[in-house]
Amino acid sequence: MQPTSRKGANMNDRGRRRRILHELLGRRRDKERRVRFTMACMACVAMLSACAAVMVVSPASAHSSSVAACSAMMRWPVEQARMVGAFDAPDKPWLPGHRGVDLAAVEGAAVVAPADGVVAFAGKVAGKDVVTIRHGDAQGALTSTFEPAVAEKAVGTRVGKGERFAHAEGESDHCDGECLHWGLKTGERDYADPAGKVRPVRIGLKTPR
Repeated sequence: MQPTSRKGANMNDRGRRRRILHELLGRRRDKERRVRFTMACMACVAMLSACAAVMVVSPASAHSSSVAACSAMMRWPVEQARMVGAFDAPDKPWLPGHRGVDLAAVEGAAVVAPADGVVAFAGKVAGKDVVTIRHGDAQGALTSTFEPAVAEKAVGTRVGKGERFAHAEGESDHCDGECLHWGLKTGERDYADPAGKVRPVRIGLKTPR
């Protein structure tokens, strides 16, 4: 009877070991599934974070980028603009400075509206040929001044962004036959750098931590 008892005990031990091994393997498989699930979740979060940084394309653009970008507030008033004189704000309103930018433009070159607005003035100012466009509240009550320029549209005419309204011609103390001066007034006596209005606004979208 003793050998039979020992044999039964051995069979019970092998059964317990098999159950223990089965449980261990089951726990390992569960752990592996949890790890795979966690990694899949992390991958989804990474993809969502990448999507949050994709550019929101403006209606005027069909290009994509990893950084969000909005269209610029304004455009250059001449085609293939090349700046030959930069904006240089004076320390005080009454001091000398360069209250605008000079753009290379031959006489007769087309001048287009940098933004929607109304032709507010066309004529001589202190012997200079000047045309101004008032952009109104939509552009923060900005006023663009161009010289030397001769208007092709009557005062009071509404013009759209990019629409031709004048051409480079006449006399100016900034540019004579070689460039167009573009000044951008923000108030009665304040001026802004026009170059800053034609650069697209870039927005980096951050995901919450």
